[in-house]
Amino acid sequence: MPHRPITTLVVLMTAVLLSLPAAGQEKAFTQDQIQSMLRAGLADESGAKLIEERGIDFPPTEDFLQGLKTAGAKEAFLQALRFAKRPGANNTTVFNPSDQSYYLGAKPLLDYPLQDLIQTVTELRGLEPSQGQDELAAILDKTGKVCEDLMERMPNLISREEVTQEKLRDSGKVKEHRRRKFEYMIIVSRNDGNVTLNEYRVGPRGSPAEGYGSGHGYMLTQNFASQWLYFISQNQPAARFLYLGQQTNSGHKCYVVAFAQKPGFATVTGMLIEAGRSVRLLFQGIAWIDEESFRIVRLRTDLLAPRPEIGLQKETTQLQFGMEPLRKIGSSLWLPQQVVVTAERNNQRSRNTHRYSDYRLFKVESRILSAPPDRFSK
Repeated sequence: MPHRPITTLVVLMTAVLLSLPAAGQEKAFTQDQIQSMLRAGLADESGAKLIEERGIDFPPTEDFLQGLKTAGAKEAFLQALRFAKRPGANNTTVFNPSDQSYYLGAKPLLDYPLQDLIQTVTELRGLEPSQGQDELAAILDKTGKVCEDLMERMPNLISREEVTQEKLRDSGKVKEHRRRKFEYMIIVSRNDGNVTLNEYRVGPRGSPAEGYGSGHGYMLTQNFASQWLYFISQNQPAARFLYLGQQTNSGHKCYVVAFAQKPGFATVTGMLIEAGRSVRLLFQGIAWIDEESFRIVRLRTDLLAPRPEIGLQKETTQLQFGMEPLRKIGSSLWLPQQVVVTAERNNQRSRNTHRYSDYRLFKVESRILSAPPDRFSK
């Protein structure tokens, strides 16, 4: 019996944007960000798709493009740069509602009877059910403000990342795995009240993230630090919310809130990218919110609906957040500590586990984004 060839699956949250107090649009990529995409191994079809969506804010000269090509950029990436939209026209839409029409008939988990939901999401065992929805508005309001404060205070960060990628048997046992260590960057751009987060993975001293994802049949997953953006006040109208009750998680007494994105309204979305094509992904999930601080302690997301036309049956992400001290600024931030992503596609199961440590500040222009003068033309 012939075997289906295993191909690389890229699942990522699209770059996210917060404009305070009004909603805005995603900023076009800068020249430095394009260079960082190359270093992070995204100078391929996946990066090309992001460029098509967001555009660039500089004219790409042939010398610049040739430098990228010499450094390993794929032709699809270079072509996307050549034909990229530029700021000035109405050409930077955050999303296209028609991309989300597939999900209009989806039945989210929050519509399940509570006992059925607990059977599906076993982490809810031990939940003290709510007596109604009277508390929901206050929970969302306070959580949204905490998330907005975190966004406003977020500096450029880099952390150590250990990634374990696994291919699973039908029984759930591991049949093949590998481990890699990277540096994971959170790059913050602020302009006219807009705050944009971009996340990149690189090897030692800013080298490309080799040996991860492409060409090895493993799932590639990233962009976790800002998954709480579902709860930003301006994004809340794009989702439905349900207060489930109270539960203790990792020593925190938590409010438990389920959510599901509304098709045609969601601006914080995911994308599956493979072999030059992409599919928009909408999500649902459950958040465990600390009752005192209103920080999100734990977050689980699932596909809003399977995508059988591309063989994607399931995709679940479980994030554990924690307080990370940043000595140089005398403050702490609430950031991911561990992320586990499991997926089932074409009846093949995969699991990625990401562990983060040693968050620290860094200067974009000097440590990561600047390209060696002999590799890029300015």
